Amino acid sequence: MSLLSLLSVAAVLNAPAADSLVLITVRLRGAVGADAFSCTQSYADIGTSKATVTASDFRFYVHNVRLVNAAGDTVRAALAPQAPWQDADVALVDFENGAGSCANGTAETRDVVTVLAPAGTYRGLAFTLGVPFARNHADLSAQAPPLSLSRLFWSWNGGYKFLRVDMRATQADSAATAWVIHLGSTGCAGEAGAKAPSRCAQPNRAEIRIAGFNPQEDVVVADLAALLARSDVRRNQPQTAMGCMSAPSDVDCGGLFASLGLSHPNGTGADSPAFFRREKASAARTARGEQH
Repeated sequence: MSLLSLLSVAAVLNAPAADSLVLITVRLRGAVGADAFSCTQSYADIGTSKATVTASDFRFYVHNVRLVNAAGDTVRAALAPQAPWQDADVALVDFENGAGSCANGTAETRDVVTVLAPAGTYRGLAFTLGVPFARNHADLSAQAPPLSLSRLFWSWNGGYKFLRVDMRATQADSAATAWVIHLGSTGCAGEAGAKAPSRCAQPNRAEIRIAGFNPQEDVVVADLAALLARSDVRRNQPQTAMGCMSAPSDVDCGGLFASLGLSHPNGTGADSPAFFRREKASAARTARGEQH
């Protein structure tokens, strides 16, 4: 990144001079309980019916990253543009690798988000899961990466799928074998004749806060077992989209939304396991079978 770009970032943030900003890497890990996420593995005991599932997609967008410093102050951390994974507004995290059951995905993966922030010691992290409204409702064909993926886009009105998880329950007695999680804005409307909406009744952008997070020592774990803990992936509410596509009338969304801290008429409560959690980097390496 050029000095001019750094100066521009500092001006936008109303932050210290560019030479006091440092590049900070927020590491993430896709997981299913204690296991690392893989497109070539099935996972048992998932959800309320203890299903065995195989996933075929696992991607999400984040923006509005913030860090909490040692004094307890929240510091805006600007995304450092790194094509094709992130621009100044939004970053893509991609755990699928186009192998095995993820054949419709991409071979490249991304398990970090890089930001620019003042040098210092940090003890907390916050970010928004999703795409900013100003970027969410546009012509897909005119978008550059990371917002150019058709598999993460619904329509001008619907915008992007903030989180996409596709899976299949493998038991022969499953009433609905395919089960997906497509999180995005719903109830979007605007002026007559407008291509894009001016508002969405259910924005569905989850505000994630992780206490105690130190970028030097910790990893953000996105745990599908926790996200699905209050869901039955072997069943689907009749006459609704398979799994959850964010409709407020879909009972299948209740547990997922609760896990993300989002409001839903069928939410399962604040005690639902959280999708995101903090983990020591050394523990994450062990979970992947790496050497210390």
